[in-house]
Amino acid sequence: MRPVKAQADVERADPAPSKWRYRWERLWLTPLFRALIRTGIPSLAFVALFTWYINDDARVAAILDGWSAFVKEVQNRPEFMVDELRVEGASADLRSDIEEALPIDLPLSQFQLDIENLRALLLDLDPVRDAEVRIRSGGVLLLKVTERDPAVAWRRPRGVELLDATGHRVATLDHLSEAGSLPLIAGEGADRKVPEALALIEAAAPIADRLVGLTRVGNRRWDLILTRDQRIALPEEAPAAALDRALAMHAARDVLNRDVMVVDLRLSHRPVLRLSETARAELRRLRDLERLSYAGRKE
Repeated sequence: MRPVKAQADVERADPAPSKWRYRWERLWLTPLFRALIRTGIPSLAFVALFTWYINDDARVAAILDGWSAFVKEVQNRPEFMVDELRVEGASADLRSDIEEALPIDLPLSQFQLDIENLRALLLDLDPVRDAEVRIRSGGVLLLKVTERDPAVAWRRPRGVELLDATGHRVATLDHLSEAGSLPLIAGEGADRKVPEALALIEAAAPIADRLVGLTRVGNRRWDLILTRDQRIALPEEAPAAALDRALAMHAARDVLNRDVMVVDLRLSHRPVLRLSETARAELRRLRDLERLSYAGRKE
């Protein structure tokens, strides 16, 4: 018989791992290998499967159509629809121009509205100084505009334009009579000097009842046009100060109520008064009488 101890040694298993298992366990302890098994291979498999799936034009078209239908269905839900346009701060004429200028066909989903583009289109309208565009609850598209206030009427060869205090165009008129009581300016470049023109009009307040308008001469200086075809020629530099001198002359000598056609102040040190033809003829007559009288006394 075999000894008991020897039989026990034969039946007990060897606790040491096999060679391949040992190598696997050592490899599994490597972080890079674990990441490759857990993440890398599944990711590569997914990419390969996805690439194979979308490599079919019909499948891609079906995916895009399905997504578009889903997006459209969400955007066209009643709570996202805009079905009313409201304009605030605009006159009736401007409101009509706004409705014609904006490419809006309601009802429309608010996701299809470009708010910034709508505001830019509003600001492109000449009568609009500022604009605000927003969507209010209840499906209301609110356009809140601030109109430009016309300050002067600019008479041009092609018609009459209304300008605001900065010289920006507000509207075009067919007839000068439509400008009402707005001050009148004329001449090339007058639109770029509207603030200066308004300052001169304010300075001419003492003769406001005689003031017809201002004319820009040579795109350099102003002429003040009065009733009775009178004119005050102002210099290029400091025209307001020159106008004050003309008003002082009128207050002292009643110049503008005489037969004076032009008060020329282009030379600050030498004002020049141009008489009317009737006044010049009368002056010549008086001088001739004076010469004849002097000749008679000498004889």
